[in-house]
Amino acid sequence: MKTKAKKKTRSDRRFLEVERILRHYRYYKSGIVNLKKQLDYIMPGCVANYEIVEGTTGTFSIRSTTEKYAIDRIESKRALDIYEKIREYELIVNCIEQSLESLNKEENKFVEIRYFDGKSMKYAADVLGYSERSIFNVRNEVLQKLSISLNGVLQLLK
Repeated sequence: MKTKAKKKTRSDRRFLEVERILRHYRYYKSGIVNLKKQLDYIMPGCVANYEIVEGTTGTFSIRSTTEKYAIDRIESKRALDIYEKIREYELIVNCIEQSLESLNKEENKFVEIRYFDGKSMKYAADVLGYSERSIFNVRNEVLQKLSISLNGVLQLLK
């Protein structure tokens, strides 16, 4: 007798993507700090910024605090890549934090336990006072809300 594997629906895939983003939240935050240290290391005494002028896609500029400081093209490209990654991580972190503000206290606690602390569903159910079966309803409700509010981030990471 053949058994058919259950096909993942579009919402199942989106839920998995949201869960992946949430599980990596702390890594994005530490990544920002580490990338800023790398940028400081390869470009000491320089100030880097990204400016968006109306009608353009934006300009990355580097300014030296000393007139003698020459920036090699390779270092400038590395700095640009690092800076863009910092901006991406900051966007992800800010979107997660903004999305969590829309959840109620109990839903936030679930996210913290399950995704930020990496605990099991059973553990989350015990802490929050739910049955194991009911905690899946909480999970689905949370993931539904977050898949809507994190839609832009999901598109960015594809």
